[in-house]
Amino acid sequence: MKIKSPYVPTPKQKLFHECPADEVLYGGAAGGGKSVALVMDAFFYAVKYKKASIVLFRRSYPELQETLIRYALEFYPVEVGRYVANEKVFQFLNGSKILFRYLERDNDVLRYQGAEFDYIGFDELTHFSQYRFEYMKSRLRSSKGYPTFIRATSNPDPRNPANNEWVKQYFVDFVSPTLEKPYKLKKDEVGRTRSYIPATVYDNPHLLKNDPGYIKRLESLPELERQALLYGNWDIKREGLVYDNFTQEHVKEFQIEPYWHIFAGLDFGATNPTACVFIATNGEIFYVFGEIYTPNITLDVLASEIKRRKPRVVYHDPSGKGFARELRLRGVNCQPGDNDVLSGIFHVRQLIENKKLHVSPKCENLLKEFNLYTWDEGKDKPIKAFDHALDALRYALVTWDKSRPSTPKVRPSGATRMTSRMLRRF
Repeated sequence: MKIKSPYVPTPKQKLFHECPADEVLYGGAAGGGKSVALVMDAFFYAVKYKKASIVLFRRSYPELQETLIRYALEFYPVEVGRYVANEKVFQFLNGSKILFRYLERDNDVLRYQGAEFDYIGFDELTHFSQYRFEYMKSRLRSSKGYPTFIRATSNPDPRNPANNEWVKQYFVDFVSPTLEKPYKLKKDEVGRTRSYIPATVYDNPHLLKNDPGYIKRLESLPELERQALLYGNWDIKREGLVYDNFTQEHVKEFQIEPYWHIFAGLDFGATNPTACVFIATNGEIFYVFGEIYTPNITLDVLASEIKRRKPRVVYHDPSGKGFARELRLRGVNCQPGDNDVLSGIFHVRQLIENKKLHVSPKCENLLKEFNLYTWDEGKDKPIKAFDHALDALRYALVTWDKSRPSTPKVRPSGATRMTSRMLRRF
């Protein structure tokens, strides 16, 4: 059967389709033809391998409908199968299926317990947490003996630093492309290979021809977005960060031992999110292992979620006395936190500098704020934005340090006391 499609891959898209790596990230900037390349790469796999099971993800259903499904309907030849709209599945005559799905929240992955996919694709990978990616990666296996692939596309996303950082670490930094080997493959610890294929709008002649003004629109963006979307700069960060010494090396998992103390910090919000961070410490290391970050949460739900993590004490925004009283009535041990902003910031900065503060990669909102919380230019105070979880963290760390018991003094022996008295006589 001769299959005809209006899809004409660019040179960079051809590299993507021909790349033999087990896991590939394609893109790095806007306009590189990422989404259509992913849709067509899945198509080529489905045609090559009979009865293949393939799933393509976007973050939300509207995004899925406007990109992946739209491109499939535009470029998939009708001779090879049909799209079943109510199931969001393209069924091929050879038995292969491409499922179009979305993962808006971490819990959405639980719909795929026990699932098996030969090929998994993520469009705009920085829109997904690492947890979602790793969970779905565990669903990648083939009982048919087919090669199993992960294919992803993405722009850098400095406005979503937690996801931006893990994608950068997993693909870009891991592969470390060079001018001599820009598309090299590298094996991970289990022997699977990864590759990163960067592409920008300049690599997409179809877009440059059909919309010559697109580059001008990208050039007119604010600096942060221009660096990310026009140049594909994975390292761009906001200037004037309050915690500019917080880096990826501070993001790690720790094993919480039974003897560690658990406490929390809480910043109340009405229209803003209520943020609560949970910290475990052995007296030296402070490890933020969990967070609550949501607007319009009820006091009953908040109290229940706090007690589930079993903190000894919750240090709260001292201006929220009424909220704290209500939580105490619900069995939460709340105490007012220290709210000296500048001294608190420098206390937290010192812990970061000494590598005594670490954050779980699951605390996405706290990690996001670390990369967005900035000083007010020309003033000795931060801008009051992107600070809810960080305020909660500051209340907890500073107040815990001030309130924890001092080291017990060792009473001197009788002989030493006698000598001291004798010496005081002279």
